[in-house]
Amino acid sequence: MKFIIDNEVFERVPDLCVGVVIAESVSNMHENEAISTLLVEQISKEREILKTKEVKQLRNIELYRLAMEKFGINSSKYKSSIEALLERINRNDDILSVNGIVNLCNYISIKYKVSVGVQDIDLLRNNLNLRFLNNNDSDGNENNMKNDKLTEGEVVYATGDNVLVRRWIWRTSQLGRIDCNATNYIFLIDGFEKNQESIANACKELSSLIEKYYNVDTRSDLANRYNTNIELNNISNQEKKIENTIKIMLKGVENHTDLFSIKEKLRKAYKEQRPLRVKLGLDPSAPDIHLGHSVVLRKIRQLQELGHQAIIIIGDYTGRIGDPTGKSKTRKQLTEDEVRENALTYQKQIFKILDPSKTIVKYNSEWFENMNFQDVISLASKCTVARMMERDDFENRYKNHLPLSVHEFFYPLMQAYDSVATGADIELGGTDQTFNILMGRNIQKSYGLEPQITLFMPLLEGIDGVEKMSKSLGNYIGINEEPFVIFEKVMKIKDEMIIKYYNLCTDVHPDIIDTIQKRIEDGINPRDIKLELAFEITKLYSTEIDAQQAKDKFIKIYQNREIPDDIRVLKCILNENSIETQIVNTIMNTGDFGSKSEIRRILKQGGIKWNNQKITQFENLVIEKENIINVGKKHMYKIIFA
Repeated sequence: MKFIIDNEVFERVPDLCVGVVIAESVSNMHENEAISTLLVEQISKEREILKTKEVKQLRNIELYRLAMEKFGINSSKYKSSIEALLERINRNDDILSVNGIVNLCNYISIKYKVSVGVQDIDLLRNNLNLRFLNNNDSDGNENNMKNDKLTEGEVVYATGDNVLVRRWIWRTSQLGRIDCNATNYIFLIDGFEKNQESIANACKELSSLIEKYYNVDTRSDLANRYNTNIELNNISNQEKKIENTIKIMLKGVENHTDLFSIKEKLRKAYKEQRPLRVKLGLDPSAPDIHLGHSVVLRKIRQLQELGHQAIIIIGDYTGRIGDPTGKSKTRKQLTEDEVRENALTYQKQIFKILDPSKTIVKYNSEWFENMNFQDVISLASKCTVARMMERDDFENRYKNHLPLSVHEFFYPLMQAYDSVATGADIELGGTDQTFNILMGRNIQKSYGLEPQITLFMPLLEGIDGVEKMSKSLGNYIGINEEPFVIFEKVMKIKDEMIIKYYNLCTDVHPDIIDTIQKRIEDGINPRDIKLELAFEITKLYSTEIDAQQAKDKFIKIYQNREIPDDIRVLKCILNENSIETQIVNTIMNTGDFGSKSEIRRILKQGGIKWNNQKITQFENLVIEKENIINVGKKHMYKIIFA
């Protein structure tokens, strides 16, 4: 069976969404005292709030009223379930304690200002539909309430031709009411895109409390115009695990193998009771790791947290060949000593991200040094020249009569053979490695192996929001930098990059990132979200305490405009030069600015404060022994003259 929202409903209210929580094998025979206490306390809190606010003026209530009018329902006569509940609280009417599950629904409804309903899955005659009423529905007397006849075209929750809930989220029929004998439940939390965060939080807490008080597993989902069908039948724990793994696996991924193949790979691995082997090949030619490099490593760490194993292949042998760069010339080949030195540096850094206990490090010289010439010819026979020339840089260099050596064809072949040698189940890489990684799938097939899953991560723009993160461009965030430096740099990223950084640079679950996206769309100040992002990234490469201290310092300097305890002190020695020249030279020596003209431009534009006074020139300054200077919004120094 399924829960289905008919497409016709979305024609009337396109932003409709329904949070769904499914719980099975619940023992609800007795009242749960803990839940009853939660409900009583929440009612008390709500009564205090409603002393200063009218129910119908609450934001969520206005949303329900507007939607009901679109369905042709008189929202003053037939109030939504949450409005009716809050009105009873406001009138000091009793909210009767029914049973644990009903009390829990009321608690969640009141706390999050959403309409919550619940149905007994075992009593459903067919699919549970949110749809418009038709002629057949009105035939049965059991669907009609006294003095309240069904009207064709009204919106209902129904199973088969049995109407369970009238007027969408208003009145439950006798058929739709549950009792304490029910054990398998579907909870429906009605809402809209504008209060989707409330829906998500309500689903999360409802699931958590059911699992806590009834000791059963739950699953939740969101039905909307993009996801109109939700399966109600029991899903095994393994399938839940697979769904969650896929959700985390594909977070931030730009391209990947089809979902069917991914699910089959996971099911087979679980059946064999083994972890997936997640391969990453590293070319040890540039050993300094920044956030741009960490994108793929973070994805592997997330998979390790789910129980899978990383296989890091240091391309010491392929590094001697040189990966074609995608540019117009062959990359310089490295010596064996250079490769080994860089590889050791890489290993020290990657374990700041990866779990060493779930990581195997291999050098591909382990298998390539043992190959004979016949093995090499056999490998070369697995790929045609036409296939190799599909690689853009090979094709372009050939067409433009630029040097293209035969040995360069072996780099993608050798990288692909790494997948054969390690029996890789998954290979990750940047989108710039698409050709090489897909070659791995083809070569595995040629050697009679099941092809690996491929995950391609997008390239990460630096803090300028334009160019790919690069140390040479100065737009990078190094993972070995001081916590405050990392925090400060993250705060500099463009607002439109916030979600991308959440997806690629943090381990925050995709469901939570969806709520963050919604908060941004609802108009929250991006600065506040960025503070949370900077904290998440900083704690990954230091500690939570360090991250909190960095956050406190940032707020102290940039929001409260206070002088930090560890403010950078600059010494300026007075000489025959003008005071402007001396101060500009002193600031320039910090390395925080690209040129002296940049500093002077900030000065002329009124972007410099001297001892908290805005200035446009350095002449005639009142100079103390110690002076505080703010240069732009991001830099504060203490200047001491000698």
